[in-house]
Amino acid sequence: MTSSVPQALDELYHRHLTLTEHTDWAYHRLLPWDRGRDFGQTPWEAGQGTLPPAMALAVETAMLTEVNLPWFTAGLVRLMQDAPDALRQFVHTWTSEEDRHARVLETYLILSRNGDPDARSRLVRTVVREGWDVPGDSPFSVMVYTTLQELATRVFYLNLAQVAREADPVLDRILKTIAKDETLHFAFYRGAVGAYLEEDPERIGAVCDIVPLFTMPGAGMPDFGQRMRSASDHGGYGLPEYLSQVIQPLLRDWGVFEHQVSSGVEAHRRGLADYLSRLERAAQRVAERRRSRGEDR
Repeated sequence: MTSSVPQALDELYHRHLTLTEHTDWAYHRLLPWDRGRDFGQTPWEAGQGTLPPAMALAVETAMLTEVNLPWFTAGLVRLMQDAPDALRQFVHTWTSEEDRHARVLETYLILSRNGDPDARSRLVRTVVREGWDVPGDSPFSVMVYTTLQELATRVFYLNLAQVAREADPVLDRILKTIAKDETLHFAFYRGAVGAYLEEDPERIGAVCDIVPLFTMPGAGMPDFGQRMRSASDHGGYGLPEYLSQVIQPLLRDWGVFEHQVSSGVEAHRRGLADYLSRLERAAQRVAERRRSRGEDR
């Protein structure tokens, strides 16, 4: 029987190309060039930034995740070399669209003097030098991962934009612009995974294995845990949002707990259910900590 997946992927890819014609952007139009000052004449000093420190740290963390694009692309190209043509083409298109994200964020931080630019430069080198290993061992498993990644970054950018709106409307606009890219990337990968699951629901076993292992690609950067706790407390993105705005909607979209599957895959599904129970308890603790901190204020 001929697989319907290649045709579904072709349709998803051409839909993506059509939509990006209306969302294309140039980062030089978003940046506040009038804020720029010569660092030779006016060296950076703490306190010059325009953002609260926790917000600046969240933006920097996002930039440090995006800056690893060369490793992301290398890993995806290697793993997708025998994948359908639309997937291989999408990786190239995705790279060209993601390429702007780290640059616009880093340039914004430099122009607005949020954070030590020399320390950040050293950190960028460390993060890129450490690299990133593509998760999974098949095009399908890596697409599950990238769907999670794209949706998580979309939610992160949109939630941070909401917090940043009053502090700096320029940053709000930058974050929302990047989020549009992430939305389209997420839509492609979600649809691609869905097409594979429609063809063979037994692939749900791989979904159940990948989801509990998911960590953002920036997890290897120094102080990543501290950075994410700060994003949770001050940036509007933590375990509660990850559970309710990323994991749960995605599992519903894919029908992970609705499809009829074999007893072997059912065992994987029970493992995922156990993970979700643990994640829900951890998210509740974070929510309680936030409420307690709010009451203390």
